Amino acid sequence: MRIVGIIQARMGSSRFPGKVLALLDGKPLLVHLLERVRLSKRVDFFIVATSFLPEDDPIVEILKKNGYQVFRGHPLDVLDRIYKAARFFSANYIVRITADNPLTDPEYIDRAVLKAISEKADYVGCVGLPLGLGAEVISFKALERAYKEAEKPYQREHVTPYINENTDIFSVVYLNAEEKHRREDIRLTIDYPEDLEVVKRIFENMGNGRQWGLNEIVDFMDAHPELVFLNAHLCQRSKFDIDERWKSDDKSR
Repeated sequence: MRIVGIIQARMGSSRFPGKVLALLDGKPLLVHLLERVRLSKRVDFFIVATSFLPEDDPIVEILKKNGYQVFRGHPLDVLDRIYKAARFFSANYIVRITADNPLTDPEYIDRAVLKAISEKADYVGCVGLPLGLGAEVISFKALERAYKEAEKPYQREHVTPYINENTDIFSVVYLNAEEKHRREDIRLTIDYPEDLEVVKRIFENMGNGRQWGLNEIVDFMDAHPELVFLNAHLCQRSKFDIDERWKSDDKSR
């Protein structure tokens, strides 16, 4: 059983170009994310899947400099890119994360992985977490079928819609957040400069992101309600955190 974390990242973004390499506490956002998710106890290793376009060369350079593995693939057909990365690394399950979520929670990653394995699910999504903290777990079997059968452009660009729209052929289950963590009023994904400012404040006040978890994040946001309001007007909700963010038009994937 090989479980591979795949972080999809590109420099292009319709709202915030280059955000995946924006600096947080002197370090690229994407590197912070990798350091944080590597605390997972259930994922064998993480790789970054970016495109083969020259504009994404800086991502590759930064990652190689920091010792991380990179897979390059199609810039727009992200389903093709993720599937081929999963096949290349012989994954049985894939943990899919987007690079604009530097606070993705490793504990919920592990819970989702365990749920997928114990329930033999094709797909597990997180429900109720602040936007930007969850992840998706997908079986390679389901990913391969989606790769072969999905035809609509948004299904190819956003990876998991085909699976979520066909629950009659896929086993789709959800992991519910703990009561304290069910804070959909808090937005911690990075789509706009205001979002980056919120996350910067968290890093500046709490220190190295590898040493604190979701309890500490929620407590900090409650102690600084002005941060909740800083990007509240940007809030875009989906059924279950990042897994249906294909409803947005961002192109940093």
